[in-house]
Amino acid sequence: MADDELIETLRQTLEEVHKPGERRNGAERRSNRPSNYSGSERRNGVDRRVLGDRRAGGDRRTGTDRRHALRRQEDAVAFQKRVEEGDLTLEEIEFVRAVDRYKRKFNRPFPTWSEILAIVKELGYTKDSLS
Repeated sequence: MADDELIETLRQTLEEVHKPGERRNGAERRSNRPSNYSGSERRNGVDRRVLGDRRAGGDRRTGTDRRHALRRQEDAVAFQKRVEEGDLTLEEIEFVRAVDRYKRKFNRPFPTWSEILAIVKELGYTKDSLS
């Protein structure tokens, strides 16, 4: 019987707190003000969430950012320039190209050291040949 009384008391309390017709609408809940608010409105009326991504490039969730492609192109140009100027040895060129192939194949912009070691071993290097 005590449980029934407690439940009835809670129901009455909730009815007093949430009286019908006194619920705020969506705009009032978001602004945290009653609808009869007469103060100055600080918002400009534009919902920034609707505008989308403000950064240059594409949608950050789809990975279509132009900067990534531009950076990759700049890196390729810089690498080609170093090759033409003779700044890199043939081994260095082979290693850089092997890492680049791995990154493209597995879509990994930053391979781990374990992955780099696997690339080096795939190229035929062993601990004995490095010493």
